[in-house]
Amino acid sequence: MKITAVKAIGLRWECPVMSDSMSVCKARQALWVKVETDTEIYGIGEAFCYGSPLIIAKYIVEEQLAPAILGEDPTEIERLWQRMYWRNVPNGRTGLVMGCISGIDIALWDILGKVAGMPVSKLLGAHSERIPAYASGGFYAPGKDLDGLKREIEGYKEKGYQDIKIKIGRNPEMAGNAVNYTASTEFSVCYEKDIERLETVRKIMGKQGRLAADTNAAWPVEAVLSAAKDFHEAGLNWLEEPILFEDEDGLKQLRTELLDISIMGYETTQGCKNFMRLMKENAMDIVQPDVGWGGGISELRKIGLTAQGFSKPVSLHSFGSCVHFAASLQLAASFPNTEAIESEENQNFLKTGILKEPFDHDEHMNFFVPQRPGLGIEIDWEKAEGIRVF
Repeated sequence: MKITAVKAIGLRWECPVMSDSMSVCKARQALWVKVETDTEIYGIGEAFCYGSPLIIAKYIVEEQLAPAILGEDPTEIERLWQRMYWRNVPNGRTGLVMGCISGIDIALWDILGKVAGMPVSKLLGAHSERIPAYASGGFYAPGKDLDGLKREIEGYKEKGYQDIKIKIGRNPEMAGNAVNYTASTEFSVCYEKDIERLETVRKIMGKQGRLAADTNAAWPVEAVLSAAKDFHEAGLNWLEEPILFEDEDGLKQLRTELLDISIMGYETTQGCKNFMRLMKENAMDIVQPDVGWGGGISELRKIGLTAQGFSKPVSLHSFGSCVHFAASLQLAASFPNTEAIESEENQNFLKTGILKEPFDHDEHMNFFVPQRPGLGIEIDWEKAEGIRVF
């Protein structure tokens, strides 16, 4: 079997306007990678491109990375990963390039699963067929007040979610807040309102379940430390990506002083060696890589096992299309140290609208790992074509 083509597929869907601490989103997009072979078998992967120009990712996939693997055996995944990586060491092996390597890698694992007639999770040595998930939502939006947030969280509870994450940190009046360097400060709130939002969510959740907040690294370390008392009183359990992962001194300080809050991070980090460095520094309690950004299934498998060696749980970041979520489920199922997986609950047609069968879960929102060969999902290509941009 040989690889005959590597194609980028761009998808875009206009969504209800929403924002986190650092960006305003008016459309969801995805960069799928289709790897074709000289047989009828092909693989689909996804490079995480939230906010990145899709056309640049398309060029990287088809012009920069594809030549390294065309004509090669698609089942020799580790060798092909190393070829793509080392051929780009001089000219950009991180950032969007690593994201595109991730997408190709996922597609190769999809092929291998189809060749073997097994879901990817079993190829990796499955540990579980059901993955716990937390609801990921609570974004800022036009006209969304506390009552709107209440209705949203109540909906998650009715679905069966035990753990819930919301966005905080869009506070331009705060000294050093990075939102002031972004394109827009629309839908911003003051710090006190964010604390009130956390208190509101905890009240709805009750004493059960874990409450998480994500600042998307907008706050300076001083602001995070000064908020510790308010976080504790609001019943916060997890704090995701509180500061930039490059701020090593700040990370050490957080781990020393935020003793009753677990730090989750860092989905913007790429590669096993970078995650290993953060683990050695004890920079986070819960390891949170992204399969479409951090190196694909191949590299995240190494990150997960490294986390196990450091006695740290893994909670995969997942904020993409159905392909991204499927790859995350397959990978999470192979880890004995999977804590929970992110389950985005915003309106996202890319995740829920282009599958022939939806992702299945139990009454507590534990997701069943798809058991078809490869990633285990069946894409509705007619619906996908309706939002395809190239």
